[in-house]
Amino acid sequence: MEIKLSLKPSKDWMGQVAEQFGVEAKSASEFYHSEGHSYVKLNATIFDKEVAVLIGDLCWHKPLNTVNLSLGTNEYWTLQFVHSEDAHTHYLTGGVAQKHTQAFKSSLFFSSKMTINTHWAVGKRSRFVAISFSREWLYEKLGLSETKNNETNSAFLNLLSSEAGVYMKGMALFEQSLSLNKLFEDVHTPTWKLSAQAKCYQLIADFIDQIGYTTTEELGMKLNQSDLKRIVAIENKYFVATKPLPNLDFLASEAHMSLSKFKKCFKQVYGLPPYEYHLNQKLEVAKNQLLQNKWTVSEIASQLGYTSAANFDKAFKKKFAMSPTSMLKKV
Repeated sequence: MEIKLSLKPSKDWMGQVAEQFGVEAKSASEFYHSEGHSYVKLNATIFDKEVAVLIGDLCWHKPLNTVNLSLGTNEYWTLQFVHSEDAHTHYLTGGVAQKHTQAFKSSLFFSSKMTINTHWAVGKRSRFVAISFSREWLYEKLGLSETKNNETNSAFLNLLSSEAGVYMKGMALFEQSLSLNKLFEDVHTPTWKLSAQAKCYQLIADFIDQIGYTTTEELGMKLNQSDLKRIVAIENKYFVATKPLPNLDFLASEAHMSLSKFKKCFKQVYGLPPYEYHLNQKLEVAKNQLLQNKWTVSEIASQLGYTSAANFDKAFKKKFAMSPTSMLKKV
């Protein structure tokens, strides 16, 4: 199932989503829909010149993805945090730029010129907070300037003048966002809008402070910008769903790291160990191919390097809570 979400803050958000489910929104700020044990909950509020915060809580037992379609301009920006019980995947496209990231926790900042296709973990709970605002509002609110040469936030200003999204996975900034749990708990209280507004200002300010300094700490170690670039280069070159993954000793050597450091850095950046990340890549490709209904299950398994259909079936069912055959029948 595919649900389209507008990137531009709107008082009609909930109604637009509800229409795609064939139901009506509970109110202009709240949407809830369930099918059996599956559910989607959304709450939205708009404040201060159409700045919006959208929080979501979902658990869907069928393949579900949400698509934020490009508005053709980078006038609006979204800062989003996601936490899932299983890996979710973001696909970003815009012009010639095509990127994707897969993680249990993700921090994502992107412009409204990008199209964002998020595939949610099947049968697992996912929660997200998305803050959308115009670039002009941010300049005004935080006293920033496109022309002022400020060493502290110049990297952020350069990003705002670009048209591409940026991912920040496994960063300390995301860990702070866990305190946003209170927003989920207090969503029906009279003070929720004020609380959301204050927290969003804080998160945006923290994001600006950290975007030019991508140092994080996890498992007692630090990931500097050089290590980050090496890990991303290895992922881009060797992590291809339709090709076998080289052994980790080789990948660590290519990254000029010890095996232990490579594994820790990779998990810190992508949220999963290397082999599990590669397996999820393959299974995401398999799911997309099944939904296109152009290949048989055995053909897809073969394309992805599975020598045993039984192993493919077992791995697929573990991730998506249904067999490949069952998913094919639902197309």
